[in-house]
Amino acid sequence: MMKRVWLFFILLLSLRLAGQTDSVQYVQGFAFNEGIYLTYQDFLANTPLPKKNIIFNGDTSRLDFLKQVVTKNMIVTKDSTGNTLSYKTASIWGYSENKTVYIQWNLSFNRVTVIGSICHFAATITNYMYTGPGTYPTQQYGTPVESLQQYVIDAKTGTVYNFNSESIEFLLRNDVALLTEYQKLKRKQKKDQAFIYLRKYNEKHPLYFPK
Repeated sequence: MMKRVWLFFILLLSLRLAGQTDSVQYVQGFAFNEGIYLTYQDFLANTPLPKKNIIFNGDTSRLDFLKQVVTKNMIVTKDSTGNTLSYKTASIWGYSENKTVYIQWNLSFNRVTVIGSICHFAATITNYMYTGPGTYPTQQYGTPVESLQQYVIDAKTGTVYNFNSESIEFLLRNDVALLTEYQKLKRKQKKDQAFIYLRKYNEKHPLYFPK
């Protein structure tokens, strides 16, 4: 019986070690492959459409090459066989350039400032204030008012949430100890310490990318 237990333990350990050798933990300065992320899964797999494959009238050696590419309505690339493929810029998830990841949100590209099991970014949102009589049928009417909003991304699913104490409490559900700590805080403390607990969670649950 003991022999079987030891064999099971050794097998489990070897599988765990094998999994670790196939991936690398994210740390600040991680060298993301540069290119266009069509989907969130492309980001998670670190497999963007390569920068070198993008067809664009510009110098690929420029530090802001991809920033220029995503200003166009369409992104044109070529695959490994030389075929030309086109994608609407509005449909892509984001891009990576200069060790920085940008997510498309509200039709603009925004730097992901914190990368981990819970990611964080901020984006400018435009709302329209209509002060005339009655209710106007469209939202994009009236005086535009811009505001900076903060968001978090659940790395497991790619789902984006507004950054607030409620979303952090929800995302802490996979760590009972941290969740219990957070739930004991008063409402104002939860609001003030939301970012601290985001960091705590990322430290305990690092994000890994394939090698």
